[in-house]
Amino acid sequence: MKRRESPLKRVNPSGETVWVARYTGADGKRRSAGTRTLKREAQDLIDAAYEAMEATSGADLEGMTIGEYAELWPDRHPRPAQTAASHRSRLRAALAIPVEGRPLAAWPYRDLRRRHMVTAIDHMLRVEGRAQKGAIGLRNSLSAMTEDAITDDVAEVNFAKGAHVRANDPRIRKPAKKARIWTFDQLREFAAAARADVRAATPKPEPHKQTGATLYYSAVDYEAVVATICLANFRIGEVFALLRTELDLQAGFFYPTGTAYEGVITRGDTREKKHEGENPIAPSLAAILRDYPPRIDTPLLFPTPKGTCWHDSTFRRDVWEPAQIASGLSILPHECRHSYVTHLRAAGVDPADLAAVTRHDVDTATRHYTQPLGESMDQIREAIG
Repeated sequence: MKRRESPLKRVNPSGETVWVARYTGADGKRRSAGTRTLKREAQDLIDAAYEAMEATSGADLEGMTIGEYAELWPDRHPRPAQTAASHRSRLRAALAIPVEGRPLAAWPYRDLRRRHMVTAIDHMLRVEGRAQKGAIGLRNSLSAMTEDAITDDVAEVNFAKGAHVRANDPRIRKPAKKARIWTFDQLREFAAAARADVRAATPKPEPHKQTGATLYYSAVDYEAVVATICLANFRIGEVFALLRTELDLQAGFFYPTGTAYEGVITRGDTREKKHEGENPIAPSLAAILRDYPPRIDTPLLFPTPKGTCWHDSTFRRDVWEPAQIASGLSILPHECRHSYVTHLRAAGVDPADLAAVTRHDVDTATRHYTQPLGESMDQIREAIG
């Protein structure tokens, strides 16, 4: 079915052409259903968004339960893939919570008030034993959906908004997970465990199902991609999305332009996170990258063996977990970022410059009252070594 709107063509700083699936929502506001490298795929996203709105436009929304609306919400108000996946898992847990004798999912949306959210939070903390961050995540997903439900005239008030979960709440029994801080030497040791010869000598956890023989990992060299995650302060999706043209060893910088989730690359910054910027390359990482053979069959800097973009779960299984086994270090990808910031702040790096290379505010003072001067890049490289 032909639509009035077509994808918008955009050219990223790297020169790559992408197509943005913009459409007009049921509330009259312009929305994005995602970004694709192929125009027809972006058009499919637009068509799907309109079809979802048409399918529900004539539905009787009066008296709809929050559970019924949750089934329609992802199609009526699409989010980026990673955000949608997070909302989906959180809502599944939140809607199962008993509130005044029945699951939250069974409540008519118009009847929900702040006291119901307070009851749900009490259940999360007392019965389920959730940490503060987990309870806040469920509340935030309920709040995001309710804002759209108000737009669709399904709900009257945002019952989840403003229901606080304080860190010192005595009902909280489960402490927040703290990221471990690893030294740069440990991070380099971990990356070295992803070399081809090390992988070939690393036994897999499970033997062959039929013969019982010990299996080993393929002799593929993944040191460069693991070292980049460990030493360059990237989010893992940003590493998957890196292009060869975004690496400049002569200047000593990466110039990231986007991120990837479940094999889908999105270019540019999102409302929640900044992905475009520059990351200084430490000498130890530069030496690894100089020896890294580029793939000419794909523009990606670190593709899969087939030349495609990594999926997070596949990368962890095929690359990250073997390095954990071989090195004996249980490092997690996000802990590399925490370690980077912690050590460089301790080394006296200008907080504003550090905020710039992390593409995330280090603290409120940095965010509001200082500007990066760009004078600490050599200091960053020297501190990492």
